[in-house]
Parts: sequence; structure tokens; C-alpha cells
Amino acid sequence: MYAYPVRAGWVGADGITLARGLRPDAARKATIALLDSVYALTMLDTHVILRDAGGVWRTASMLTMTTHIRPDDVEQATIAIPGVSAAGRAIATAVITAFYGITVTRWAEDKRDVDETTAVVSEDAAALLADENEERYQEDLGRAWFLLANLPFVSHVCVAPRALLASDPAAIAGAVERLNAAKSTGQERGRELRRDLSKGSSIDRETLTETLADQTYTLDDDALDGLVELAKRTGLGVTREKIRGAAVRVTNPTPTHWFQQNIILIEGGIDR
Repeated sequence: MYAYPVRAGWVGADGITLARGLRPDAARKATIALLDSVYALTMLDTHVILRDAGGVWRTASMLTMTTHIRPDDVEQATIAIPGVSAAGRAIATAVITAFYGITVTRWAEDKRDVDETTAVVSEDAAALLADENEERYQEDLGRAWFLLANLPFVSHVCVAPRALLASDPAAIAGAVERLNAAKSTGQERGRELRRDLSKGSSIDRETLTETLADQTYTLDDDALDGLVELAKRTGLGVTREKIRGAAVRVTNPTPTHWFQQNIILIEGGIDR
């Protein structure tokens, strides 16, 4: 919802960079950056979490696991995770054994087919494509996390440098306003957005509509608790105090620093 309006030319793109697989080293150069939530948690010594923007999922997400039989009947399996994000891997680590009872014999980075010994985790557009083999089972891992932890899955977090927040908060506020303006444009033109994304990714439009309808875009207390719980269950080594202490909201004054902004957005397989 953030990236597509920029990519489609619906909003001005000056100062905005769309980057695939955005990593912390590149994100540190930006006024604000929207990136993978697990990567964001590695930046908290120098950056704050902006609660004003993000990607939050509850009963639907763009992260699925495909198995050859019902997942609760699978005793053990190799889990293939090629190209899956750090946040997606963290969710898979947290739920595959704890929720489904599957013993993970190996995490495989290469592409594999689903069979008696292998389950495949997919993300973004690939996660929403129906499997041609109707005998297989596709499970939403973001939903599994929500049912397991009773907390949302935060896939993306917006960060900003602590030093810039202290010296020029209006620059950050203005950048957040632009980011949220892009999101609002996407929501206002939702029918066009869903049509274009559905055609471009060959995803069933109803499935896409239902999935996007579940996503929210700010970090409320439950979302922050979801980050805390994910860090705890996957051994990320980031404490509740550190995450909570880094989370701030910025005001939205009339932006006067747009010409100085450098906004970087992670660009996923469908949209971010």
C-alpha cells in the first residue's frame, strides 16, 4: 500500500527510493526507512521505531507454508525457505514446531518441491498463488502466529535516526506524512490497486482483497507486543524494554523539509 502508489506514479517520487531486500546498512542512510521488522530490530542502538507506519497482520498474511498432507499430520520435514525475508523466517521458526507440531530436520535455502519429506514456505505474491495440486495444504503462517501468540505479525517497521529525531524532528514528521499520503492514495484508489496487482501477479482478486483488508499500518500496543514476543520466541536478543523504549510517534506539522528527505521503502513481491 505504500510502494505501489509511488511505482505507479500516483504520488510524487522525489526523494523516495524503492529497494528490494532493503538491509540495515542501506536503511541507515535514509531520513526514514520502511524495512523488514527483524532487520529493524538490529538498528535500535542508533534508530527509533516510528509507530506512525508499518505492516501489521492478524488473521491473514502473505506468508504461507505448503505441505503434502495436513500439516498437523506431518511429524518431521525439511523446511525450504528460499528468498524468504528475515521476518518471515522468524515467524516460520516460531510456529512450525510450536503450532503445527512439525519437527524441523533442516532449513533449506535452495528451491525444492513439496513432497513427503519437504514443506515449502512462500512469501509475497507466491504465498497467495493457489497450488495447482489440490491434494496439498497451504497454511497462512502469519495467521498461525496470531493464533499461537494472540498477537499480530509485524512484517515491516519504519525507522529513523535518533540523532535526526533530536536535531530536526520536522524532517522526520514531514517524511512520515509523505509516506502516509502514499498509503492514503493507495487506499482511495484501492479498486485500481487491487486490479493492477492481481493482474500483475496472477493472484485471485478476491484472495488479494481479503488479505490486504486484514493489513493495518500503524504500530499500536498489540503490534509492539507482537515484536517483543517474536524477539523472545526466536532468540533475537532484543528486550521488551529496548523495543518499547525505541518506539515513538511523530507529530505532523506542515512539512518544510521535503527537499532534504531521503525515504527508502522496501519493495515486496506485491506491495509494501
